[in-house]
Amino acid sequence: MNFMKAFTTALVFILFVNIALPCIWITGTKYNGDSVSTGKGGTWHLRSALKADRRPDGVKMEVELRGATNFNDRSDYSVALMFLGRSEEAVTLLNQLEKEKPGEYFIAANLGTAYELSGNNEEALKWIKEGIHRDPTSHKGTEWLHVKILEAKIAQQKDTNYFKSHSVLELQPEKIGVEITVGDHTYSPKEIRDAIEYQLSERMQFVKPHDAVVASLLFDYAAIEAATETLESAEEILQMAQQYGYPSDKVQPLLNLYNRRIAWRKTKRDIFTPPSPSGWFVCSRIGTKGNFVLTSRDLKK
Repeated sequence: MNFMKAFTTALVFILFVNIALPCIWITGTKYNGDSVSTGKGGTWHLRSALKADRRPDGVKMEVELRGATNFNDRSDYSVALMFLGRSEEAVTLLNQLEKEKPGEYFIAANLGTAYELSGNNEEALKWIKEGIHRDPTSHKGTEWLHVKILEAKIAQQKDTNYFKSHSVLELQPEKIGVEITVGDHTYSPKEIRDAIEYQLSERMQFVKPHDAVVASLLFDYAAIEAATETLESAEEILQMAQQYGYPSDKVQPLLNLYNRRIAWRKTKRDIFTPPSPSGWFVCSRIGTKGNFVLTSRDLKK
């Protein structure tokens, strides 16, 4: 096997390795495997998700699994249908599989997503909650956030202006502390950050701009990122939120603030020495390697 053929084979394998999109599970061993770690940061995952197109995967799976009789293969066929935008067909198939073999986690998870992609958020919420009941640890324990997303989408159905005054998590950037309460539960900023990153990395592969829910989650994510990580990454996330349609009058003031803070820190790191005998000033910069980054401590100064 030559190098290019080997590379192509490896790439195809990676595309199908342990795929878990917004609560979508591919269970058949033919498409399953160990997870792949890129070692990249959260914003890298979001940019990749934004560019992703699952239709080619769906075309390949649909051809290979069409007419399958095995339970897991039929479940995977429903995933192919979702990749191809045929979510109502996926709902019908998954409901049949649930009747045949009640209690399987991946059927509940896939049903929740199929219903959501079909526009039936109430049924989606019911099945995502059922999935949590069947396996609370799935999706790295972040499905509580999927519940919040669906609750926000249902609220938006009742009030089209919901996201003009609300966000998915109702986070306030200036009040992010050691603990954050969401509903009846308390989380650390890192727990919320990890949950948002995980859920967005899945969701953005399906949901492209504009989308009020993703825009809202990105705005919440930027607030957490600014408080716990760096302002540079928070800026990038805010720009994605704007791309997804988050109101500019809410994004721009934060972008301006972060830019001022970043510029202030860069200036602070410029150290000027006293004049030399020749009358010249020598300027040296601390931290010349890599980009300047700010932590939450810098934001508070």
